[in-house]
Amino acid sequence: MPIYEEKLVSPFAIRFTQDHIRTTFRDGRVVEDAVDQIGTKAGIGDYDTILAVPFPPIEILRWCMPRQDADLNAETSCRDVGVRPREHWFTLDNRRLYCLQRAAVAQWPARCAAVVAILYADPGTVRKKFDSTSFGCSVSIGHSYDDIPIM
Repeated sequence: MPIYEEKLVSPFAIRFTQDHIRTTFRDGRVVEDAVDQIGTKAGIGDYDTILAVPFPPIEILRWCMPRQDADLNAETSCRDVGVRPREHWFTLDNRRLYCLQRAAVAQWPARCAAVVAILYADPGTVRKKFDSTSFGCSVSIGHSYDDIPIM
């Protein structure tokens, strides 16, 4: 059985696992430059456009936030059959998700999707890395002394 499967998913359906991201990727590329490099392709199915990205697909997985971090309204707002309350798509690739969401906003009101790798299991990394106080709905971007500031 494969450990992941590629699918088309809207970037807005995916949540962040951290509150803050740096302005550069680990290889030194500037996050904002990556946003500018994202193009589009013709849509498929329910999507008007598919985002063509200059980086590997982000990895996502279904995950339930720990009860102490869960939005109590989310307990009753989930109407999807087969989806547990508080369960959402999350990614550890927060900078790439930020890029995808920025590119999708630029295409608004077109419905955008991106190719993602859906993971079937979490080796425990999400729980360790999750520090979001917005339930993964938003992220701030900033730089350290070594990073190039966003202009």
